[in-house]
Amino acid sequence: MKKYRFFTLLVFAATLFSCGKQELPYDLEGTKHGVVINIAKKIGSSTTLSTNLNEGDYEVVLSFAPQQGDASMMKEAQVTAVYTDGQKNKKSCYAVKGITSLPATVKIDMKAVCQSLGITEVAVGDRIEFTPSYTLNDGTQVDGWITAGGGSFNNTIFTGWAMEDGSAYSFRVAYTAFAPFQKEKFQGTHSFYDGGALSDYKATVTQISELPDEAWIPKGVTADDLVGLKVEGDIWFGGDVFHMWINTQDYTIILPDQVLVKDWVYPDLGVHDAEMDRGEGEVDTLNNTLTFFFRSLWGPYSFGNGEIMIDFNS
Repeated sequence: MKKYRFFTLLVFAATLFSCGKQELPYDLEGTKHGVVINIAKKIGSSTTLSTNLNEGDYEVVLSFAPQQGDASMMKEAQVTAVYTDGQKNKKSCYAVKGITSLPATVKIDMKAVCQSLGITEVAVGDRIEFTPSYTLNDGTQVDGWITAGGGSFNNTIFTGWAMEDGSAYSFRVAYTAFAPFQKEKFQGTHSFYDGGALSDYKATVTQISELPDEAWIPKGVTADDLVGLKVEGDIWFGGDVFHMWINTQDYTIILPDQVLVKDWVYPDLGVHDAEMDRGEGEVDTLNNTLTFFFRSLWGPYSFGNGEIMIDFNS
């Protein structure tokens, strides 16, 4: 269903642009075009960050997203490193430069990256994320990490695009120095934060044995790596029920597109299923919290992006 809505928007845009009398709010011919680069951890390489900088085999694979990957436009690609310490302070640097063709498997020298970032040691709770950047032939630099305003990732809007192998597009990979995972902690009824604000409601989390559809399981991840969770509560639309899975290889969250509430009623507009898509998230094994992000949909409408953190200590 979502594909049809997306297609409808494209048809509308094409009709709009083909109308000679239509005045656009920007110069269409002068619009700068770029590429979209996917990044993934190489299967079999390290998935988490070691506190010993002499250990670990860190390799990532860069490839063009099929919807927008004109290699003739790109002079070179880079891999940008973004470091976050346990206090959420951030630093960034280029980890690798001079990548001239894609797809490419790139080895990350984590010790050298830390030296560039001014880090002498890695502590539990620290995280280093890697995101693609690139330079166009005309010299335009497009960075995957934007430092302004406290910092943010670029290309997040493309989350959900399908790559040629069926995997979902990814704008970053994360390596975290995790504390030991306490599986038994991640269940029960707990407080949660909605967009950083403590909610008046609580979420009930139950561990489940079922698995997500195979298409949602990353390559190299097995059933034994997954911890299934059923989440219930007045979280977004009210009376929400959905499933997610903790990937214990790197403590990311698998959050498939799914219905949150069947036949949800909005006064004067009608009845549609309330849904989530483009979901992702991660587990903080040090603080026993789980944070996930998603886009909410109700029929033809979007109800914005959700950012929920469940606190399993509460």
